[in-house]
Amino acid sequence: MLFTSGRSLNYPTQDVFDFFTSQYPIQSDVEVFHTDLSCENALGFTETNGNEQFIQIDKNLNESDYITTLLHELVHVIQNESGILTERVREDQAYHMESVLYDRWCDTRQTDLSPVA
Repeated sequence: MLFTSGRSLNYPTQDVFDFFTSQYPIQSDVEVFHTDLSCENALGFTETNGNEQFIQIDKNLNESDYITTLLHELVHVIQNESGILTERVREDQAYHMESVLYDRWCDTRQTDLSPVA
């Protein structure tokens, strides 16, 4: 289940979560917290607390960077559930998958916007 908190960005958080979980089921409850991370020099973080996962995302991102970051952090959620703990492996996978998933996301959006013949 997805929860959101913090200043809403009016971005498609639930749609991105649904898109991601249609391909990679998530067992945890996930909260996405929109906050200012500019002092952290990061776009997002993921923390685990039992069966709950807490994602922080910088509230100052444009929509494409927001979606990419959310996808990246959701990969970390799956890694946490799978027990993948090696930082280098985690980041390599997440950076690779954020691009793959973002391209798929964009493809689904174009399909949704295509005129019906």
